[in-house]
Amino acid sequence: MSGQDKATEQQFYDELFRKRGRFDQFQREIYEQVAQQARHGTSGKLALDIGCGSGTQSICLMEQGFAVVSVDLSFEATKIARANVAQTGSPLMVLNADVEHLPFSNSSIDACVCSLFLHHFTKLDGVAAELQRVVRPGGVVIANDANAHNPFVYLFFNVVHKIHPLPWLTPNQRAIGSGEIKEVFRRYGFGDFHFTSVTTDLRRDWLEKSFVFTLNFYARAFLMKMSNLVLPPIARGNGLISIFRRLPDPTT
Repeated sequence: MSGQDKATEQQFYDELFRKRGRFDQFQREIYEQVAQQARHGTSGKLALDIGCGSGTQSICLMEQGFAVVSVDLSFEATKIARANVAQTGSPLMVLNADVEHLPFSNSSIDACVCSLFLHHFTKLDGVAAELQRVVRPGGVVIANDANAHNPFVYLFFNVVHKIHPLPWLTPNQRAIGSGEIKEVFRRYGFGDFHFTSVTTDLRRDWLEKSFVFTLNFYARAFLMKMSNLVLPPIARGNGLISIFRRLPDPTT
């Protein structure tokens, strides 16, 4: 249903986390911003961090007062997230799980954060259907993805990567736009959509020190500055923040 080669995704991130350990490619501010938006979106206490990676997003959600459950398809990622959060002295349930088959009861989640996650799927229906099941009516979903409204991001992910696959991306990764998210999730009982773009700064220590990665770092910074000067607001950033809400069931 997802169009995703999950075995390849899992292997890619297992190898990456095994090799590199903590894997935070962006500055912490973007994770803090997403966590604040989750807090503003609900008075509930339970947050689900999907695609938790090394746990930075989960920690930021905890700092906003949430009890957090984190899931990742990569077993290596769950080990690192568990260890990183343990250093804060806070408890965290971390599960190795498939987002299309979550081990949670119906309508149990107040806030769901999908950080750098949706754009790993060629089709969003499976994710949307499962989030409809686990997010309570009135609950909020916040996603952060590669922004297809930005022409440079679109060219990088949806043209270059498809013609000449880049080894630091998974085969499924792509830029995604607000229209697709709204169309799919609306079919599964979500509404009250809000979209904004955000420019995220890459951590220089995340990139390798080769000429190619150095060129990528500075070229990316230049293109984002150009985007902020000449493009409309929804297209200026490399990231697309999507906020939407699980609507009440029509039968209730």
